[in-house]
Amino acid sequence: MTKQAIDFTSPTWHAIQGLASSKLQELREQNDSHMLDAIATASKRGRIAAWKELLALADPKPTPEQQPPGY
Repeated sequence: MTKQAIDFTSPTWHAIQGLASSKLQELREQNDSHMLDAIATASKRGRIAAWKELLALADPKPTPEQQPPGY
């Protein structure tokens, strides 16, 4: 099985970005409510993190710097 790349310039990805941004805004507004208990707040934060992780797929990853081993 080969890993397929995502085309971040495609109309499909742009639709996903729009949906994810909309969901993030909605979840953040809900999370700001003083009516949520700790469990509901944690649930909202988990959903926010998942949408942010999806959006982060389009961010270029920096190459990690190699540090010489310290002896």
